[in-house]
Amino acid sequence: MSYGMYISAEGANAQSQRLEVIANNMANVDTVGFKPDATAFQARYAEAIQTGDALPTTTGLPNLGGGVKTIETLTNWAPGRLERTGNQADLAILGEGFFAVEEPGSDEPLLTRAGSLDIDSTGRLVLSGTNLPVLAADGAPIALLPDAPWRVSRDGFVEQAGDRIALALVQPQSLETLDKAGANLFRPREEVFPVPVAAREVRQGYLEMSGANSTQLMMEMIETNRAFEANTQMIRHQDTATGQLISRLLG
Repeated sequence: MSYGMYISAEGANAQSQRLEVIANNMANVDTVGFKPDATAFQARYAEAIQTGDALPTTTGLPNLGGGVKTIETLTNWAPGRLERTGNQADLAILGEGFFAVEEPGSDEPLLTRAGSLDIDSTGRLVLSGTNLPVLAADGAPIALLPDAPWRVSRDGFVEQAGDRIALALVQPQSLETLDKAGANLFRPREEVFPVPVAAREVRQGYLEMSGANSTQLMMEMIETNRAFEANTQMIRHQDTATGQLISRLLG
């Protein structure tokens, strides 16, 4: 098999991985608080350098390169637009920070920017769709009194019957230490810290919408499809050329 075919196959594989990421982003354009991903590419060394049979400074065929490869998937943490819902159980964080929710069987909380909440049968404030309790700043689930009015202040305190309970608004040292855990939740790999009181800002009756832009994603999908097709077309051309060469040699 020709070396050019390997390079084209590597390019097709990279575009295929990018297409999977774009498809997931498109599936979540309406998901509250969703943070889209993007693939990062890097030029690939020639196979001899990859396997350690040659050094990057080697002259000759290894300097031809080995095409392109996907090195990592990055999350875009830019805040999504705010949408007014009028539902008092919908909360949006302005600026930095995440809501903390309790993960069953774990001492560490899961984080989310999705502030679509519900009140369960026991009066706990829970994350909609997961039934995971929303945590207060002291690490305990927030429980509300039945049939008593409540509100959330701009600085993130749940107020009811004269009591003020601080929502747990936390921030990791680096956003790169967060891993997606499914259901629009993030699992921190390192310790998280409370957002300073002066920087806390919560808007009740609003939701932060998805950070994925459907128009941009459609353009990226078209671009990626074309790149994938170009690589597969090159594979077919090289396969045909190799077959013709072998036929001539054997003929």
